Amino acid sequence: MITTSSGSLSSLPNGRIIDFRSAEIRTVAFQDSLYLWVTGAHPGADLEVRLAPRYYNERPDYWAVEVAAIRRTGHVEETVGGNTETYERAIPLVGVTGWRGITVIGANRVLRIDLDDNVATA
Repeated sequence: MITTSSGSLSSLPNGRIIDFRSAEIRTVAFQDSLYLWVTGAHPGADLEVRLAPRYYNERPDYWAVEVAAIRRTGHVEETVGGNTETYERAIPLVGVTGWRGITVIGANRVLRIDLDDNVATA
């Protein structure tokens, strides 16, 4: 469900911040990169969910990543009734980790995730 929260302040200027259910940092087998994985209820068939990092001049303590949705261009499908579909999105965190971790920003909450001391930050 899209809420009346403010628009995105990230790499997705036309996006609307949406709810998320869970967020975690994972490593992928055979790779040294960290990934942010986010899940939630899909806001509608005409919307595309994206994870959108904010821009900073200097590396912050916690890098903000917004959970946002944008309208798909040319998509006119209507949803009837409640939407029970879920989304799962992931982005690599190379170049978008703060000194201490990341902050996931959704319409329903803000979640701060600290990086483990033994995890290398790019």
